[in-house]
Order: sequence, then structure tokens, then C-alpha cells
Amino acid sequence: MRLALIVLAALVGAPCVGAAAPATGRSAPTTGPPTRIVSLAPSVTETLFALGVGARVVAVSTYCDYPAEVERLPKVGSFLTPSVEAIVAQRPDIVIGVPSPGNHEAVAALRQLGIRVETPDPEHLADLGPVVRGIAAAAGVPEAGERLVAEIDRGMDAVRGRVAALPPRRVLMAIGQDPLIAVGETSFLGELIVAARGANVAPPASSWPHVNVEYVIARDPEVIIDSSMGTEESSAGARYWERLPSLTAVRERRVYAFRDYRALRPGPRLPAAFEKLARLIHPEAW
Repeated sequence: MRLALIVLAALVGAPCVGAAAPATGRSAPTTGPPTRIVSLAPSVTETLFALGVGARVVAVSTYCDYPAEVERLPKVGSFLTPSVEAIVAQRPDIVIGVPSPGNHEAVAALRQLGIRVETPDPEHLADLGPVVRGIAAAAGVPEAGERLVAEIDRGMDAVRGRVAALPPRRVLMAIGQDPLIAVGETSFLGELIVAARGANVAPPASSWPHVNVEYVIARDPEVIIDSSMGTEESSAGARYWERLPSLTAVRERRVYAFRDYRALRPGPRLPAAFEKLARLIHPEAW
């Protein structure tokens, strides 16, 4: 479930010089917006920079790799296992992450120390706008949040408009081959498939269902999108599907690698990843 776990977001703030921190490790109280922000998820970090408050970010998670400026920032662990000690050392005004079974204890410990922690939950595509607005409000820039939401909506709507009149195409998206794990329709990625006019053939009961070859043959996907194949369709991962020549996707050469982590980061770059996904499902729309 490595890929599924990376479906999260990260936030920002700006390093600033101020009064000495109290014993809790929290920076001195401020009357304005937070000036020292720690982000615990890639999508949060990207959103903060897009909001124009990237200069306030003092530390990020190990998964945060965009924009390039975050490379120089201290790392405080992953969104799954953040380091309370490393976070406290940054004297943050606020910590922004996403909900995760692995970070509950860290979040509780930070709050017990008096540090404000926000964990907006981008579980579904419809959550994107509220999450961006929540991050913007936490950073003290609600107007910038409204502008960013409008920009993201325009990008998403432009892609939807391209494919809206097309008949849905049967799609199987896989995140692993051994075992074969599909992207279910209730997951964030599954919702993107439907939005791109794909008919998800995965079982509907789970976000990340395990399926067997017999199931795939019976559903006969017209498009297979495999995030475990690497960057080349001719890789060993692609040969996994070539042994199933009866599948329409294989016969029509519509088996694609897809490792665009922007699709797992609900934030400002999601429209670009959404377009890339839609182009695989309906290339005739472009």
C-alpha cells in the first residue's frame, strides 16, 4: 500500500527572528498570522507555496520535494512518523499535516505542548476546495486561498470539459502486481478516474481491492494504467500484462505506466496530473 499511503498533503510557514521560545518549544505568541510553519505533507507544502507564504516555512516532511526551495529546509520525519523533538526544535507557531494512523501520538504530544496542529483531510476530490481554504485560513491568507481554489477549479473544469461528451472507457488502475492491487472507485485516485470519464472496473467495496487475473479478464478493461511499471511501457511490469493478450487494453496497446505523484497530492498541481490521466483514458480529446 506504499502508493496509497503517499496520498497526503503538506503545509508551509516562514522562518522569522523573534523572541526566545518558552519551555514548551513553541515560539512566542504572535498577534498576526503564523510566521513559523512546519508542514508534514507534500500537498500542504505545495499549497502553502502556491498561496505565497512559502517564505514562512521552517521545516517540512521527508516526502516534501516541491518546489525546489524545500530542499534546503530541515526535515522532521514523514507524515506517518513525524519527530516531535525535531518539530519542537523549530519553535513553530503552527504545524499542518494530514490525518494518518501513524501520527496520532505525535499530534497529541504536540498539542499537549501547546503547539497548534491542523490536519485537514483531503480524502475525497470534493474535499480539495475546503482543504485549500482551511490551509489558507490557518496561514492567515484567506483571500489567497479563494484565488487558489478558483485557479484549481478552472484547471479541473477545463479537463472535464474536454471529456464530458465522451462515452466512459473501462479502466483498471493498478498500484501493484504481486499481489495485484487495484485503485477502487471510493479512493481519491478512483474519483479522478471517474472524473476523467473512465468506468472503473475494480470492485466497489474497497479503496484498494486485491483482484486476481480471472477477475481482470472477466471485466476486460479497455485501458490499463499501472503505477508499478516504472516509466517505460516496455519494462518488466508491462510484460506482466502482455501475457494476457485477450484483454482489450493489451490488444489495442493501451497499457500505460503512470507514476505521477501529483495525482496523490490534493493541491495546486492536481489539474496537471488530472489532465495527464485523462489523456491516457481519452487521448482523442486532445
